[in-house]
Amino acid sequence: MKINIVVDNDKCWNLNTVRRLIIHLKKKNISIDNIWVLPNKLSNFTDNQISFWYLRIFGFLVFFKLVLFYILVIINNFLIKIKNFNALGLKYNLKIKYLNSINDKIFLDHLKNKEKKIFLLITNHILKKKIFFQKKNIFINKHSSLLPSYKGLMPYIWTKIYNDKNGITFHLVTNKIDSGRILYQNKINKKFKSMVEFYIYIFQQFPQGLVKAINNLEKKKFKKNIYKKSYYSIPTKRDFRKFKKNGGNIILFLDLFKISKIVG
Repeated sequence: MKINIVVDNDKCWNLNTVRRLIIHLKKKNISIDNIWVLPNKLSNFTDNQISFWYLRIFGFLVFFKLVLFYILVIINNFLIKIKNFNALGLKYNLKIKYLNSINDKIFLDHLKNKEKKIFLLITNHILKKKIFFQKKNIFINKHSSLLPSYKGLMPYIWTKIYNDKNGITFHLVTNKIDSGRILYQNKINKKFKSMVEFYIYIFQQFPQGLVKAINNLEKKKFKKNIYKKSYYSIPTKRDFRKFKKNGGNIILFLDLFKISKIVG
């Protein structure tokens, strides 16, 4: 079996997640056809706009800790000689293709190929609706909540605001956000001291969860929706204040000593 990976060009979380994923998939005899790399995106923000959004919403101290965390991960990437997706492709002999948009002609032409393909999406870019009418192409997404609860962006913040359960879900992608049939879902009973700690845990579980999702897809085994449906977009300053009031943290200084769990 071969899969394509579509990923935003984040050299902290995404680069290391894909690197670990490659190693795990190889052990399961699942090969990777192409890795399609897109510009970073968060809602309507791109590149430096994303950084300014973090600074504006979360404040200077949180932003400073996030930047420091990012720099430490980048330094470790240099030490292991995988500083970007091109280096990752060279190390594991994989085809890396950069796109300006998820709807670039080169990508759309690849979708028109008659061969059945599976795509893993690790991106905030939105596919054109017409793509989903091509039945031979299957798109799988990971979402860090117990879908259909907390669809949308940054679900950890919203689960903390509403004192709700955390989880991870792999689902088929449709033309409605985070609404496709569920392939694999796991409720997380562990308590987290920060959003960064939560996502470290999520991305550690990512490879195993994806393999279970692919196995369930082959067996046509889907999970029933048992959670209440809800959707939230990126938080405002007011939402962030509610998050903090409920004991939420984006990042703690202690998280700076946990980067080995990302790059290891």
